[in-house]
Amino acid sequence: MQHIDYNSIAEIYDLYVTADYDVPFFLSEIKPVSGPVLELMAGTGRLSLPLLEAGVKLTCVDSSSAMLEVLSRKLQQRGLHAEVVCADVCQLSLPAAFELAILPFQAFMEIIGVENQRAALAAVFKCLAPGGRFICTLHNPAIRRKQVDGLLRLVGQFPTEGGTQTAMEKRSAAILSADKMSALPSGTLVVSGFEQGGNPVVSRQQFFEFFDGEGRLLEKRLLQMKFAFIEKDAFEQMAQSAGLRVAQLYGNYDRAPFDPVQSPVMIWRLEKNNL
Repeated sequence: MQHIDYNSIAEIYDLYVTADYDVPFFLSEIKPVSGPVLELMAGTGRLSLPLLEAGVKLTCVDSSSAMLEVLSRKLQQRGLHAEVVCADVCQLSLPAAFELAILPFQAFMEIIGVENQRAALAAVFKCLAPGGRFICTLHNPAIRRKQVDGLLRLVGQFPTEGGTQTAMEKRSAAILSADKMSALPSGTLVVSGFEQGGNPVVSRQQFFEFFDGEGRLLEKRLLQMKFAFIEKDAFEQMAQSAGLRVAQLYGNYDRAPFDPVQSPVMIWRLEKNNL
């Protein structure tokens, strides 16, 4: 169960989320996989598209219908195919057919509450084929918590004409108004935010300001976000209770061993226990 209204920012998400640091890692992880792959909380396809272009048979799941609409348009434009499923990962019910399931971009932390987290892991277990694997990434609370200080920080300034300037497809920018879609003139999107809390739930206020080419403010928008810090031992216990064995724990996308003091992330490679 997510506590973020991604429907409200689906049409601008690709403008400011341009990260691709984890793509080589996941492309490497899928090389030995011959069967179907399940991507959870797939969003607009930041990772889905590179995987599909590498030949993966992919099912993409997300709880935001608007994010999946953006993904579906991209698939059509690129001549790619994936099964697209709008569902809450905590209530997911799919056949136990997947050789690999992935939940990237530390998005598992957006599932708030231990019971919901347990439900999500149980759902993943049911979706995996015998011997199937699950890769789930989390922030290391010891590192990420340092940014939860109530200070307003700039995320970045992003051009709104022609879409993002990354490996992601270029597309004309648009904003999703409360009542209609409206084209955004050439200009700049400024994204900033601050975070409070962290014991364990963090509340993030994220601001979007749209400026035209002459620097005039066109629109301001607020997205209220929540995510939960999950400690290493707590996640491991939940995974094991769900029937998932820890095969490996990395501390970065170069596969360095996890260091609780220095590693920025926890990259869990889990395997489905044979019953």
